[in-house]
Amino acid sequence: MSEIIETTLKDKNPISSKAFNSFKGYSSKEGLPSLEKDIYSIIRKDQNSFHKKPSLSLKSKKQPPKLTDRDLLLLELLEGYGVLSTQQIRGLIFKDINTRTVLRRLRILKQRGFIYSSEGLPNGSLAWVLSKKSAKIFKQDIELKFINKSSLQHDVAVSGIRIQLERLKIAKSWTAEHVLKKQLISSYSPNESYRDYQTRVSLIPDGLFTTNDNHGGMKTIALELELCLKARHRYKKIFLKYREKKNISFVWYVVLNKSFGELLSRLWDKYALHAWGNCNFAYSTLNEVFREDFKLPQGRKARYRNEEKDLE
Repeated sequence: MSEIIETTLKDKNPISSKAFNSFKGYSSKEGLPSLEKDIYSIIRKDQNSFHKKPSLSLKSKKQPPKLTDRDLLLLELLEGYGVLSTQQIRGLIFKDINTRTVLRRLRILKQRGFIYSSEGLPNGSLAWVLSKKSAKIFKQDIELKFINKSSLQHDVAVSGIRIQLERLKIAKSWTAEHVLKKQLISSYSPNESYRDYQTRVSLIPDGLFTTNDNHGGMKTIALELELCLKARHRYKKIFLKYREKKNISFVWYVVLNKSFGELLSRLWDKYALHAWGNCNFAYSTLNEVFREDFKLPQGRKARYRNEEKDLE
């Protein structure tokens, strides 16, 4: 027995299983002196710790990767534009990068809850908007754009017009529809009648931007993208309200074709001719806007027409 104890004290490593079993058998039959009992407990404790598995609680949890500068730029663009298609995002910040790679990154941001997508575009592309989680990044009360599938194509087209005007350096500053809506709602005063409030909120353009005028100053333009013809009485209300706007130089309609634009032009002359105000009218076709040599048209006043034309 003393030989086993001496061997154990000399070796720092745990004893062999054979020596341990003989040591264990001896202790169970004859008992051990107090000193030998203490040494036996130390040996047993060391052997148990030698075979003990590491605790799972010591493993560090994997932290999610931080947002890159490009990710933050994307979130900032979505906050300003409201909604962007995959191709528009690729053209703005993922130039010369494969579409599959762009989609892979967008889906990662979607899985992490920063953005979400919607289907409904004619070419099968996806539209992307900010989620509520992204508001924490900006640390301010931003206005989120909610996707309406019935107007999704319209909203993406408005973003495309804005990208084109900013690329051609025509638009100097831009306020999107969802931002304008928030500003109007937050400006409600208890002293204002509900009817006046509804009148203000009912006239929100698709975009409001500033551009250079011919005198070296700046003028404000209200954009209206018109893809479908409305009822004639609705245009009457809209045109009369725009005519009263003092801070808007002219309302600019972007339409599908010239016949559509000429119809709106005749309606403007009919309803705005005798209305008081300074706001004027202009229109362009969608194909004209996306030409490389595009120039913003000049707004014109309502004019009298000698011949009565069919406006139906």
